[in-house]
Amino acid sequence: MKKIIALILFFIAGVCLQAQTLSWDLKFLKGSVQESIPITQIIRMETGEPFQISIAPASDCYSYIIAIDSGRTIHVLHNTPIKKDTALTLDPIFLQDPAGTETLYVIMSLKKQDKLENLLHNHNKNPKSNRHTNNLHKEIVRLQNEVSNLGEPASSFVTSGGTTRGDPQEYTNRYTDKNLYVRAITIRH
Repeated sequence: MKKIIALILFFIAGVCLQAQTLSWDLKFLKGSVQESIPITQIIRMETGEPFQISIAPASDCYSYIIAIDSGRTIHVLHNTPIKKDTALTLDPIFLQDPAGTETLYVIMSLKKQDKLENLLHNHNKNPKSNRHTNNLHKEIVRLQNEVSNLGEPASSFVTSGGTTRGDPQEYTNRYTDKNLYVRAITIRH
């Protein structure tokens, strides 16, 4: 009887622990053929080439996708909650001149990020304001530092698809065991 009770308590603890963390998959699709590529290093692309991002969370969460282009302009690509087991795929984004480095910040959180949302709202009202742009960038860096202080976000590299005949594989990054993630993706063109 004690073993059964211990087993039930262990199961309940596992379910509660899973409910308190965020698990999600991130896929980067490059070019017009939407080649799935790993995001662990700098991604090299050509100006004018498109890319897409696909996100699939395993629980309800808040998602913020922010791009800083090579001209240091901030673009808010996504800023709404995502329901569990619902995939979000952004429309194709084309790399524009000037050539240089673009940084995408994918911020995923179990909790609404009120300060970030207020700064996004202010930035969207006046995107040319240096003050709003700087405040938004500082908040992204603060969230990134908060995540770093908690330890590196848990992620694993998942390959899927492909065959033994040499067909291309799909690459997905899976993140688990945290309640806040700030994943930077760097693109050079």
